[in-house]
Amino acid sequence: MAATNETSFPERNRGWFQADLTEVNEPMRKLLENYSEVPSSDVVKHVNTIRERGFASNPYPCIGLYRFANLTLLTHPLYDTIVERLKAADTTYLDIGCCFGQDLRQLVQDGVPSENLIGLDIEAPLMELGYDFFLDRATLKSRFMVADVFKGPAQGKVWTDLVERGVDVLHCSAFFHLFPLDEQISAAEQIAKLVKKGGVIVGRQIGSVKPGDVPAIKAGSVSYRHDVETLDAMWKKVGEATQTRWKVGGSLDMVGVNPESPVENEDSRRLLFTVTRVE
Repeated sequence: MAATNETSFPERNRGWFQADLTEVNEPMRKLLENYSEVPSSDVVKHVNTIRERGFASNPYPCIGLYRFANLTLLTHPLYDTIVERLKAADTTYLDIGCCFGQDLRQLVQDGVPSENLIGLDIEAPLMELGYDFFLDRATLKSRFMVADVFKGPAQGKVWTDLVERGVDVLHCSAFFHLFPLDEQISAAEQIAKLVKKGGVIVGRQIGSVKPGDVPAIKAGSVSYRHDVETLDAMWKKVGEATQTRWKVGGSLDMVGVNPESPVENEDSRRLLFTVTRVE
């Protein structure tokens, strides 16, 4: 099996593929048992199987290291407010970089109409695998779309329909920290055009007590890690470029941070943020 893994999944050799789970955290376990009706005795095997299949198609650290098994949005301080907001008619939630759509399913489990929810990712296989993960292909009414944030309206109707519809709550976790600062700004300018006045962008990403460039996943490239102050400065630039205005709030903590991880270090922190469109 080891030889097969090395041949089929070379990214495992970079430390992005941890050993199979022996237990699943309580929030994800509850979601799988109550929403997906996975038998309790099968939950661990089910999650490990999905991780194996997901990593085979898209060998990302967030999959190999089981980051997808953490329900990020559920930990956000605005979560209960977001749920109530999205229960209203004519509201829209957009999850950028939704992966398997795990946070979207938690919203459905908590009473949000699934037709109000949209998942977006550049990788169609991950969203497709989400139906096998949560066993809801016949019941979920949410829309999943393949799109590239950086291309914006150049993609045509798939993007312009989102701009026209407008988004009330945009969830964007583990996305910006993948890119250099100039690319983060470019992506944020496209995202800004989707959010209604009064709407919010919420999420989590790897931040740093020493903001700046760090080596990125792709060899020879860098990504930029923020603290709250540099994130605020970025959204000021975005506001100027898009004739909008944003209020940024956030915090740095050690939740889920492993300095020994191949994608983190001693300066790494979890950056939890809320960006509200004021104008």
